[in-house]
Amino acid sequence: MNRRTARRHAVAVLALLTALLLAFAWPAAATGASAGATGPHRAAPTVTVTFRTVPAVPGVRLVFAGTSLVTGSDGTASYTGARTADRQSLRLLDTSVDTPGARYHFTRWAGQRDPDQTFRSRVDGLPLRADYTVTAGFTVQYPVTASFTDQHGTPLDPSLISAVKVKGSDARTTDLSVSGTTWLNGIVPVYRNSRLTPVPVDYTLRSLVYDGAELADAGRQGFRPGPDRHLTFTGAFHDLTVTAHDALFGSATGDRATVTGPDGKATTVTLGPDHTAVLTHLPRGRYTVEVKAPGGSTSPREIQLSQSVTADVTVVSRSDLLVLAGTGLLLVGIPIAIRLRRRTRRTAAGPAPGSGAVREPVEPREPVPPEAPVPPEAAVPPPEPERPGGEEKAPHASCPGAAR
Repeated sequence: MNRRTARRHAVAVLALLTALLLAFAWPAAATGASAGATGPHRAAPTVTVTFRTVPAVPGVRLVFAGTSLVTGSDGTASYTGARTADRQSLRLLDTSVDTPGARYHFTRWAGQRDPDQTFRSRVDGLPLRADYTVTAGFTVQYPVTASFTDQHGTPLDPSLISAVKVKGSDARTTDLSVSGTTWLNGIVPVYRNSRLTPVPVDYTLRSLVYDGAELADAGRQGFRPGPDRHLTFTGAFHDLTVTAHDALFGSATGDRATVTGPDGKATTVTLGPDHTAVLTHLPRGRYTVEVKAPGGSTSPREIQLSQSVTADVTVVSRSDLLVLAGTGLLLVGIPIAIRLRRRTRRTAAGPAPGSGAVREPVEPREPVPPEAPVPPEAAVPPPEPERPGGEEKAPHASCPGAAR
């Protein structure tokens, strides 16, 4: 084989090897190029945003970054996406959720970053750079029904109940339905230590107006709402016994009594033979009692009915008036009589010396002749005392008229 032929064979072998190398190297290069093109997208970090409801409310719909989410049985939902510098929006679709045993109303957010959007159902400008949690707080309301009795358990007439008010620990006062259902706040979300905490609400009875009388006992009856909660409120009722007595002599008296209740309504009752009357089952409160008696008068007496009491009214009768009038005449007449008597004596005695009073002239009277002296013979001697033994004393010889 000459040199030219050997060179041709060598070139052919090199060409074949080059072709083989290119055939095996091209797919690898294409694969590498494809991997280089898609590698950064797969390696990009992701971010997870968690949405939570307080208390846990399942089935709440919301939209974040254009993605629809629904809270599960634990009241949470989450979104996972690639980290980005773009700001996202969060919109709460269900601001109220009603169930047979409770009602949920959106109240506020926590963790939304912007305090100006705390109470809005839509929040804008949320970041997507790191994992975080946004909490939606809901107020929970429970249905409450009520019944009303006295302290002995006797039901009260609902038609006579004009107002029922309860006040919660959240400082809200609510009118309670007398015969229907009232939905009361049972749980409210409270922001504490940078997080929302569900807090139960306690209530007290503030007002119970029955037949115009206030039966509520200064908030002593309290309760906490819950699912299907039925309440029983108690009002105090007492008996009022009315009687009257004479002011001076203390004897029972009076025919009729007028009792005015807290609502201003007056009731007139007839006193019995013992001059008493009993009004039963009166609501607690302030009452005014006035008794009518023949020819007498009374002043209304106020009674605070907080237990069964007896109102004993004092009556000024006709006999009392006569005695008082006579006593008054004596008290006034005696000083006047004494002054008149003193004046008469001073007038008879004449003016006092140096008083400057002018005495009226007195007409001269005719002189009265002196009486003639009685002769000694006409004088009658006094009788002498008897001597013992019955002896009489002999007349003295010198006595005129003696026996001669």
